[in-house]
Amino acid sequence: MHEEMGMARSISHRGGVRMAAATALLLLLAIPGWANAAAESHRVQSTTDKNIEIHVSERAPATANARDAAVLFVHGATYPSVTFDTPLANGPSWLERTANDGYHAFAMDVRGYGHSTRPAAMSAPAGDNAPFARAETVIHDIDDVVEFIRERTGVSKVNLVGWSWGTVTTGMYTASHGDKVERLVLFAPVYSANNEAWTAKLADPDNPDQLADIGAYRTVTREQADERWAAQIDAEDPTDWRDPAVFDDWYSAMLAMEPDAGAKQIKAPNGVLVDIWEIFHDRPVYDASKIDVPTLVIRGDDDPTSTDADARGLYGELSSATKRYVVIGDGTHFVCMEKHAPQLFAETALFLNAEQ
Repeated sequence: MHEEMGMARSISHRGGVRMAAATALLLLLAIPGWANAAAESHRVQSTTDKNIEIHVSERAPATANARDAAVLFVHGATYPSVTFDTPLANGPSWLERTANDGYHAFAMDVRGYGHSTRPAAMSAPAGDNAPFARAETVIHDIDDVVEFIRERTGVSKVNLVGWSWGTVTTGMYTASHGDKVERLVLFAPVYSANNEAWTAKLADPDNPDQLADIGAYRTVTREQADERWAAQIDAEDPTDWRDPAVFDDWYSAMLAMEPDAGAKQIKAPNGVLVDIWEIFHDRPVYDASKIDVPTLVIRGDDDPTSTDADARGLYGELSSATKRYVVIGDGTHFVCMEKHAPQLFAETALFLNAEQ
């Protein structure tokens, strides 16, 4: 299933199917002076752990069309928020694009990731400590940052954009804090499915029905990150989908965040893998039916982690009166940094800008 470039397939909550016209998307893809956007960094004190500070990046809205609105991006299982602020080969990052659209644009690293505090367990051998930073803990980090944004910008509600496991944390957060959320974007969502490709990797070799002893964190080399992404690209020439320089810039930026001098690999907490073990055994870790804010579910059609069946199941559970499901043709789990990323950005902008 592939859509023509400049088009995306969308399902409304009324069950209809629409084709987004290329001309409409091209208007949204226009990039106004993106290179001039300035970023600012903040550290937000955790209210649940005095030893934790959460790193937040901010891009101020373009002054010509500034809105009284804010967007917070929340990353996934392995890679921190720099994913949202990695420029495309010929255009701005998603964070920059959002600021250019007039929003106060923020991206956060949850505890243990990126520039946020790395707990002591990440300095010890992984096997010495249990997995940490599950979604039920991370939603407190999200709430702390949402409160920071509300105070800083004066908005009463924040738009949330979650990617991958970030759709679990933002979904869980919205289910219990919907009064603070304006709109919710679930990009490359995982919710509840039987995904044997993932559970086989996580299972105990001696007891396949049990999660292996995975330890506190895992490491990912440049080669491993590249291989995972490249394996999803269904094109004779992979550069038709992904610019190699974008990957290099992205991984190099993440590596520079590692606190160990001369690090050759990045580290990520393993609490997420406990969540994923449940999710991919068709046991959701939150109740999507408790989400009633306007919600966009959006994914790339070549994404083996966020499957069509899982996304449709999540979509069906939502109680939102306004909800959409959009599929981006020729896109992987990492479509936000691929050549079709502008389609993702445009569809998200269209949803966030809507009055209903």
